[in-house]
Amino acid sequence: MIRFRSKGWRHLSSGFTSSLSRRGSLSMRQIRAFSSEGLVLTNLDTIHGVATLTMNNPPVNSLSLEMFHDLSKSIKAVEENPAMKAIVLESSNPAIFSAGLDLMELHNPKITRLSEFWSSFQQLYLDLYGSRLGCVASIQGTAPAAGCMLAMCCDYRVIAADAKSKIGLNETKLGIVAPPWLSRLFMDTVGRRQGELGLSLGSLYSPQQALSIGLVDEIIDDKNRVSERAFQVAMEFASIPPHALQASKFQVRSAALQQLGKDRDGDLSYFVDFMMRDNVQQSIDVYLQQLATRKAKRS
Repeated sequence: MIRFRSKGWRHLSSGFTSSLSRRGSLSMRQIRAFSSEGLVLTNLDTIHGVATLTMNNPPVNSLSLEMFHDLSKSIKAVEENPAMKAIVLESSNPAIFSAGLDLMELHNPKITRLSEFWSSFQQLYLDLYGSRLGCVASIQGTAPAAGCMLAMCCDYRVIAADAKSKIGLNETKLGIVAPPWLSRLFMDTVGRRQGELGLSLGSLYSPQQALSIGLVDEIIDDKNRVSERAFQVAMEFASIPPHALQASKFQVRSAALQQLGKDRDGDLSYFVDFMMRDNVQQSIDVYLQQLATRKAKRS
């Protein structure tokens, strides 16, 4: 069973299921090229013009400086290929889309690396949210904080109906806050009132709750079909003339992208100053200790 936020999206299923079936019957060598370098696996389907980017940073796809670099590099490489018109962003771990920022990057950091880390995070947002490609998030598991950011930067979000899965911006529960550009993205996605509440409370939503506020577009009951459904939607985006899709996205997203471009240095300076505060480091310390305690209890 598939649940949609809007009935208007139901047309995305029609016309592409048979194409996907034909895709499955072809030799993988005929339609796909793989790159297994780095922390992101790139899979190019040259027949349908869809690239699949698989985050592969075990165990939970934490977003480190190196992960930011690999994601941006992979997105740009796909964009430079004129045959590619859409991207599916997914995880190699069916339980976790991405756990968000790597907290070890924030814990007692060196200012030089912390600055590069945040600048790379900003760049990934600009690269993914500003991509010319149709981007679809295939979310089989949990996507908190920056993992939610990755999903929101995409044009469409498909999530598994897993009771254990959660998605949202939970930064305040860690003693930190989402940056202004991420807060704006969240409120643009779910609306101002829900956005204010979610940001203040650090809310993590179940798939059904996320669907109800527009944080995701579709729920798939069969977890094993999430990637298949995401690919179907990506093919729909790939069917749109590229110049039209790019112009449409630019009209909607250019103001936010330009705002970060203008405020980027100030945003970086504020973040570094904020993270170096004693009370912020103490909050991260406490949270890491809680994680270690929970892990010890499970083992």
